[in-house]
Amino acid sequence: MGDTTTVKVQTSTRDMLLQLGASRRQSADQVIRAALEAMRRDERRQVAATEARALREDPLDLAEVRAIQEDMAALREG
Repeated sequence: MGDTTTVKVQTSTRDMLLQLGASRRQSADQVIRAALEAMRRDERRQVAATEARALREDPLDLAEVRAIQEDMAALREG
């Protein structure tokens, strides 16, 4: 597994981690990595949602997005 370290967590957290790992047939490291990746995806989605709201509120940005979408549709139609 390479280098490892110790992370102090409550025993209830450790037990949950081990239980989830066992049910998925994954190591604690795999469960933690999957959880961290899910958190990163969630953060990216939140940023994208915030940016989408900002675009909808700015007429110039919205017009640019629509023009790009029209260009992409024209390319698909070929």
